[in-house]
Amino acid sequence: MDRISTGIIVLDQILGGGIPKGSTILLAGRPGTGKTILAHQMMFQNADIDNKVLYVTTLSEPQIKIMKFQQEFSFFDINKVQKSIIYKDLGGVLRKEGPTQAIKLIDNYLKEYQPKMIFIDTIKTFVDIIPNSMEFREFITDLSVRLTTWGCTTILLGEYSEEDIENRPESAIADGIIYLYGTEEKRQQKRYLRVLKMRGTNHSNGEAVFKISGDGLNVYPRLNSTVMEQDITQYSERVSSGVPKLDQLMGGGIPKASTTLVTGPSGSGKTMLALSFALAGIKSGIVTVFVSLEENPLQIINNFIQIGQDIRPYIEAGILHILYVSPVELDVDEHVFRIQELAREVGAERLIIDSISSFEVGMIDKVKYTDYIWGLTDYFKSHGVSVLLTHEMHDASTMSALTKHGVSFVADNLLLLVFKEEGKYLNRYLRVVKMRGSGHSTELKELIIDKTGVSIL
Repeated sequence: MDRISTGIIVLDQILGGGIPKGSTILLAGRPGTGKTILAHQMMFQNADIDNKVLYVTTLSEPQIKIMKFQQEFSFFDINKVQKSIIYKDLGGVLRKEGPTQAIKLIDNYLKEYQPKMIFIDTIKTFVDIIPNSMEFREFITDLSVRLTTWGCTTILLGEYSEEDIENRPESAIADGIIYLYGTEEKRQQKRYLRVLKMRGTNHSNGEAVFKISGDGLNVYPRLNSTVMEQDITQYSERVSSGVPKLDQLMGGGIPKASTTLVTGPSGSGKTMLALSFALAGIKSGIVTVFVSLEENPLQIINNFIQIGQDIRPYIEAGILHILYVSPVELDVDEHVFRIQELAREVGAERLIIDSISSFEVGMIDKVKYTDYIWGLTDYFKSHGVSVLLTHEMHDASTMSALTKHGVSFVADNLLLLVFKEEGKYLNRYLRVVKMRGSGHSTELKELIIDKTGVSIL
């Protein structure tokens, strides 16, 4: 099946390669969800002198107003306007002569310009003008047949909620439905996209987050939590944690391409262990990505300096990459996508996230949070990347709940850090709680953090 690109790589992937050529697609959502922007991205992506695109407005926004706002986006090309992208208005005909004459006028446009794509913004105007349900069904079927006969790929824009879509006749005649929606939150608005149906296409299910920027819609795919194929031989290799005695406790080090979770209360040494793991890698020339959700890059550099290590040469050489996002600005879907992209671009073999507790705070749906951690770690394990995650444990008095929401089960290796009061001192201790497929010590060992770094007594 021939496909038409939406102009957004990730959305094309979600659609299984793009929109099927010659199909009728309903682009639905409430006002302000981004339908017009997405429509224009698709138009400017596909329009050229041999493939004209027709954009027909009804009674929504005037054409001059639409173009005024759309020209602020980077995809807008004024040289294509009224040459390969033709704007036409049906508003006057609809008001004075009704939908029958409007269809005839569309016929004339099709004959005159012979477009490869046609956008009708908005189809809901016809719904308001033809209140009788049976008459509207006949009208929309007639319109669809005419456009299909001309071989046009048709995009119908409509202001509908998801409940409206289920009962609308235009949903039945549409080959595909792309639904845009958003959630209003005090901190920030989050926008989502879902493909409700797409005939002849094995499209991806579930919601995908998108943001609107100067480039238009930026879509971030839903992280798939399905198990990926992995190379079992990679687990026979060991990598250093950066703490020699910890490597001994773990039976020779951390199994390569496994996930290690370090959990403990605030100040117990989680970040210092993460720094040691990073340092052991970069000193061996292993490309490492350090994702911080709590400390900015300058603070991380200073942390290394405090233990006598200047990591700036490694950053300049491209061996260490620090990615920082404030938890206040964190959008988990976007951030996970950026982590994957960065790791793939630089060829990372180690990934450190300090800490996943910020992911938990950034997601209202805690079941989705667990799925994301599972999908994230599984993705990197399948690509041979050794992952270390830190996690804030709020109740250190019991081992019955080392992490919230069952996150500990995604880890292959689990390290527990605790405090113990001994006289007037508060000492740190470490225990290797589990290691899948490997023997290890379970003995509680004292953890020392000083100006030379981390060591174990």
